[in-house]
Amino acid sequence: MNVLIPKSALLFIFMTICLSITIAQDTIPTIIIEKLEDALENQAEESEIDINNIADDLSYFSRSPVDLNKISEVQLEEMQILNSIQIQDFLSYRDVFGPFYSLYELQAIKSMDMETIREFSPYIKVSGNNEQKTFNINDILKEGSSQVLFKWKRILEDRKGFESEDGQDPDYLGDPSHMFARYKFDYGQVFKMGFTGEKDPGEEFFKGNNSSGFDFYSGYVAARDITGWLKDVTVGDYTISLGQGLILHNSFGGSKSSQVMNIKKGGRVIKPYSSVNEANQFRGAATTLGLHRHLNLSIFYSNSAVSGTVRLDTTIDTGFSNVSSIIRDGFHRTENEIEKKNSLSLQSTGFALQYKRKALGLSLNGLRTNFSLPLNPTQDLYRKYRFSGNQLTNASMGYSYRWRNFNFFGEVAQSDNKGMAQVHGLLLGLDRRVDISFSYRNFDRDYQVLNANAFGEASTPTNEKGLYMGISIRPYKRWAISGYVDMWRNPWLSFRRDAPARGVEYFGRIEYNIKRKLNVYMQYKYEEKLRNTNIETNPIDALGLTKLHRLRVHLTQNVNKSITLKSRAEFSFFNLQDESSRGSLFYQDIVWRPQGSNYQIVARYALFDTDNFDSRIYMYENDILYEFSIPFYQYRGSRYYIKAKYRFSRLLSAEMRISRTHLNNQDESGSAGQLINGPDRTEVKALVKFRF
Repeated sequence: MNVLIPKSALLFIFMTICLSITIAQDTIPTIIIEKLEDALENQAEESEIDINNIADDLSYFSRSPVDLNKISEVQLEEMQILNSIQIQDFLSYRDVFGPFYSLYELQAIKSMDMETIREFSPYIKVSGNNEQKTFNINDILKEGSSQVLFKWKRILEDRKGFESEDGQDPDYLGDPSHMFARYKFDYGQVFKMGFTGEKDPGEEFFKGNNSSGFDFYSGYVAARDITGWLKDVTVGDYTISLGQGLILHNSFGGSKSSQVMNIKKGGRVIKPYSSVNEANQFRGAATTLGLHRHLNLSIFYSNSAVSGTVRLDTTIDTGFSNVSSIIRDGFHRTENEIEKKNSLSLQSTGFALQYKRKALGLSLNGLRTNFSLPLNPTQDLYRKYRFSGNQLTNASMGYSYRWRNFNFFGEVAQSDNKGMAQVHGLLLGLDRRVDISFSYRNFDRDYQVLNANAFGEASTPTNEKGLYMGISIRPYKRWAISGYVDMWRNPWLSFRRDAPARGVEYFGRIEYNIKRKLNVYMQYKYEEKLRNTNIETNPIDALGLTKLHRLRVHLTQNVNKSITLKSRAEFSFFNLQDESSRGSLFYQDIVWRPQGSNYQIVARYALFDTDNFDSRIYMYENDILYEFSIPFYQYRGSRYYIKAKYRFSRLLSAEMRISRTHLNNQDESGSAGQLINGPDRTEVKALVKFRF
């Protein structure tokens, strides 16, 4: 192995080791981690998950906890810690009994369990100080805080895309380092400003196609509660979340997971964008106007360039061209990828008219997208009803209503070809020990949409009809039992299914908690789906029934105030026709956070053995700030990582992480330009953060 690291990168690593830093509040709550793991398992083919906004909000609230007597429903939804029933019970308790006098009062809310309260408490407080930050230019300039963050990472082994063959230049034009820089200024939640630059491995930096530095730049200026009628203004890059995601929803949450009550989407319509997923944001301006005490109007306009595969019509010399697909990976490493960069422009306009009064909420949403070139997907039969053309319009109506212990919600949407999609749900707290949830979805095969993210088996709400039922039981003080069943069918063909199909999924979990000492749970998931069998002797690719079993046993133990141990064993079993595959994984984590110290060390050692991709196992890994690693384990081997964090001062922090995977039964890993000739893959990451 020949590893060459630039002097600048070595200096960066040396600085990070010397400072080796963090703050404990950057840790993502366990509830959100489990949602992430489950989301990737359920939607592995569409795994674009961005929780940077959640991380930013939680980081802010950890430094400046929000008062329980002032926190809004939208803020509670954005935190992603409480489910919808807990949020409604919290608001009802506050309405009936008045202001909170202590955090201990949370135990009186019927749906609140001790584990949830423990994860919620770092971000909240009860204060007699009623002073709130308001939009005032002088206060913003005097009291606002800035943050500068630099991040670097690199895979140390040589990869095929960076190697020269037969005297030819490498396929990748840039060096193997990933670099990220961000500046952020904020004055509470009232005013925010940010600027981000990123270079992926293999992309050029201050040369060639990227003579101005990074391959991707993003920025925003956002203000909230400016006046009574001007609620929100964002200029630059932002995300939009509408209703239950039938048209558009960029916020994480509201999907199938071990948090069985987590089926309702919510949160603020407009959020500034601070991530680096290059095709996941709008670029322009957005605002929310307070038309009336109970009526808000959000409007937005965006004009952005995206990468696409452009096809020229060569049958006649007309110069006509179209785009077969939009490329969302953000990579511009090779001549071919660079040629596709910004080959298509999208203009988007939309609105959300929201009425909210006491227990009733209504919304009317619209989105219109215009393409500079017609979108014309490949002619696979399962894509027959997909959108094609240069203009798409979607509209929807959403609702939510709370009556006693009943929480109804839903959305009905239509595309301009008359295709329909609808989702309806119910959350019900039967008593302080039992909650249940229902969700019904009906997505027409010809419903056309681009950026939807709705509750279902697939995130795109097309060609699916299904029913979900979940239950959460707290029979005794330290015990919790939860489960769900989800049944669906696809009336038309879909990816890897050359005929109408069906499926069912069962999930169950039992959990035991001793506050601040022990958490043990066991969960089991069983899934049946129809899928192409790929039998070579059959001229028609018939469907076969796949069966997937997953069993997990997890233990978290706080040995003392400084040391936490996490142990997990997980098993998978997959069957299609007469072929079966198995997988298993064992890992041990140790978290060392000496009380009163400025440093923290997290380490893991894992052993895994899986037969193939079908029996793969996903696992969340503790990573540096704004990195969310949930790799899947495949083949046979071992993996370890160690992360060091240290807080040098209130203003300066840094982190470093090294991970290594060794495959026992493979001589190479990766594919195409990422191919590594050898059984090992080693990655180093480093981050420095300044706050002033």
